[in-house]
Amino acid sequence: MSTVVVAVVPGAAVGPAAIAAAVRARGLRPVFVAVAGALGAPERAAYEGFGPVVECEPDAPEPALALLRPHRPCGITTFSEPLVPLTARLGDGLGLLFHEAETVTLLTDKRAQRGRLARAGVDAVRSIPVTSREEALAAVRDLAGPVVVKPVHSHSSRDTHLVADAEGYPAELTPTAERPFVVEEYLRGRDEGDFGDYVSVESLVADDAVHTLGVTGKFPLLDPFREQGQFFPSQLSPAESGEVARLATEAARALGIRRGLVHTEIKLTARGPRIIEVNGRLGAFIADLHRRTTGLDLLELGIAVACGQPVEPSAPAPGDVAFQYWNLPPLAGGALRRVDGVREAEREPGLVDYVTRVPVGSELEPSVMTMRLDFLRGGAADHAAMLRALDRCLAPLRFTFGQPDGTARTWQASRGGLCSPA
Repeated sequence: MSTVVVAVVPGAAVGPAAIAAAVRARGLRPVFVAVAGALGAPERAAYEGFGPVVECEPDAPEPALALLRPHRPCGITTFSEPLVPLTARLGDGLGLLFHEAETVTLLTDKRAQRGRLARAGVDAVRSIPVTSREEALAAVRDLAGPVVVKPVHSHSSRDTHLVADAEGYPAELTPTAERPFVVEEYLRGRDEGDFGDYVSVESLVADDAVHTLGVTGKFPLLDPFREQGQFFPSQLSPAESGEVARLATEAARALGIRRGLVHTEIKLTARGPRIIEVNGRLGAFIADLHRRTTGLDLLELGIAVACGQPVEPSAPAPGDVAFQYWNLPPLAGGALRRVDGVREAEREPGLVDYVTRVPVGSELEPSVMTMRLDFLRGGAADHAAMLRALDRCLAPLRFTFGQPDGTARTWQASRGGLCSPA
């Protein structure tokens, strides 16, 4: 039986069982690759329950390649953003098609991506690369207005800040030549009411053709850019869904993507859709939404394309609305002392399941990145019913955090983030 190489990271949104099921559905066997020492013993054992695990040193991949070649893989892919460059290097070493080197740079380097999209006439967002605090302050003043400051290479909104002016620039944010940042114009979203002012488009590129798999709606961001969850299908009309899908397709072509899954985040502005960023992999947890609403397995499609197998990317239009939601900790962090109300939340008929992601007793550092305390999956007949079901799920949930001064504070879960209990 032929094999496919899948590069994985700890705690990924796509776990070993789901990957293995998608691989086997295509008549293949999985071989997993992880950065040396990245997987803890329990997680490595979970992957080994489905296939061999090969460890790789990113700067010296030849020993890993020697272990992979006897498996005679027919394809290689990853569902993890940080491993896109390594997957490309391994693909080159194994003679397997993945993203070309230039495309890898365009997918993982935010300044390079902005430049290419602007030159191609797809979307021109003013963006200035900086390698010092002084350069960053000058860029903030030059762009004159709210700006977004973020690392050139990052994910999950790590170290991403909204800065109103030079006086409001965070003291701890220090770009360097080794870790450059970009300062770019803030795309002001339009008012979407109970929904977020951005969406994501999932695409599949096969034989140089870009197929739109769907448009995913989002819940409103918490400051500064922390994601609270998503739902499928989005709240957009068919006409507007087509508009954002066309923009995502143009972006994929401009970046030279020849095959694989693409996750494009798009801001909804008063002047039309604008590109936030394009990622050369499947969006986190989105495969679950599609599987529950259309029956289409996006993981299987990604595996098939990686191995050069024919695909049929079309799926029935979704009927119900599937949602995923996660509660986020306070920006100041703290020690999670207790969680109350889980059993009550689980009794809500619209909830499929509730999963704890941060165990009680964990110490959380102050952070602006998206850190999921839990994970709620549910469904409803339409978007209005979804909001009502989610409100009922969140109503009983309470999170108690220890404060730096030794006191404790209890927070109420809500669609507006953790708040003081009524």
